[in-house]
Amino acid sequence: MKKHLAILLALLTAGMTLTACSGGSNSSSSAAPASSASTEASEPAKEPEATPVTLSFSWWGNQTRTERTEAACKLYTEMNPHVTFELNPITGKEYWDKLTALAAGGNAPDLMQQDYDRFRVFQEKGILEGMNAYVENGTIDLSDIPEVFLGAGQVDGQYYGFNLGVNSPCLVYNKTMLDAAGITVPEQPTWDDFHALAKEIYEKTGVKTSYGTYYGPQHQIRMSVRNAGQHVYNADGTGLGFDDEGLVERVFANYEYSYTSGYGVPGELYTGATSVELGPIVTGDSWCEFLSSNQVVALQAAMEDELAMVMNPEFADKTVDAAYLKPSVLISLSSQGTQEEKDAAAAVANYLLNSVEANNILLAERGVPVNTVVREAIADKVDEATKKTFDFISLVENHCSEIDVPDPSCASELDATAKVLMDEVLYGKKTAKQAAGEWMAKANSLLGA
Repeated sequence: MKKHLAILLALLTAGMTLTACSGGSNSSSSAAPASSASTEASEPAKEPEATPVTLSFSWWGNQTRTERTEAACKLYTEMNPHVTFELNPITGKEYWDKLTALAAGGNAPDLMQQDYDRFRVFQEKGILEGMNAYVENGTIDLSDIPEVFLGAGQVDGQYYGFNLGVNSPCLVYNKTMLDAAGITVPEQPTWDDFHALAKEIYEKTGVKTSYGTYYGPQHQIRMSVRNAGQHVYNADGTGLGFDDEGLVERVFANYEYSYTSGYGVPGELYTGATSVELGPIVTGDSWCEFLSSNQVVALQAAMEDELAMVMNPEFADKTVDAAYLKPSVLISLSSQGTQEEKDAAAAVANYLLNSVEANNILLAERGVPVNTVVREAIADKVDEATKKTFDFISLVENHCSEIDVPDPSCASELDATAKVLMDEVLYGKKTAKQAAGEWMAKANSLLGA
């Protein structure tokens, strides 16, 4: 009996010890269950595993763009192991045909590079996913992107693309040459300023002026019409957005002046300039050229003399700033994927827009980043020519108006017509007034007006 009592007391003592070690007076269960519950509570709760997803991503561009994009995507997968990529760079000539074919088969890439002048075609066919919901739920953060960069990717208030890089029309000039001659160029020249520079530079150096051997007259017509507060095409692309022929005539009058004054480069130098590296500024026949700002990097690489950039000349009687900021490329999402793919692709779009780490790899190859924090963070990592484009875009931001809606499909044919008319004016075969009348007639014919 004593032996049984001793065993009972020992068991009770052990039970009290276990209860005390289980941590708290609220534990009222028996010793064994309490011990088991405590063991389960000591293990950290497991986060639900993200669903693995593979995203297809297509873009056009050179080898540098491909290498940098691949490296940025590799970093994203390292940070988000559930997301992998099928990367598909396509040459520029084939890109749109292949993208159209993929979309027709219901296989549009989850992430696709888009061009401002083309993305409306894909949007109207329902191929692009609207992204407002991703902005509203915080997946895509626009807080460090100025509003001026966002409108180009919107249709009827809905985002269908975000700008990965921005450029703007500019006048680029040989700074080394002009510094040696003691000549300065204003940041915002008028056409009167430009004509005066053409005269001064020719008299001091013997070097003539390009009035746009690479950037054709269609661009300057757009700038002229914008100076008058109007647009080349109406909102739906079914007609011209203006009816004043004088807005076109004054553009051809600049080419006419180039010919009659003797200060402009001869007409044959216009036809030979098939790339920025082949223009008369490279050969020293001109002190200037008209380009998109992101093209200046390639031009600088072809020259030893230092280049500088100012804004495209505008007409002195302007009512509106003609300058605009244009997306060099947009990033868009496919509407044809699963919801998981769309959600994951939106997060990648945010990464490309906002991640300093990603842009330390991409290094503004697609144009000046629209995120101001990113732009500042990588400014000391890009080469000097690229840094100048950063500074130029900062200037244009303060002196620009909203970009036009994308051009209608007939715009390329009208552009070709404008170049033919320019050549005829440069060779003295047509007057500016005749060229303007023919341009208006061709435009109205193409647009069905």
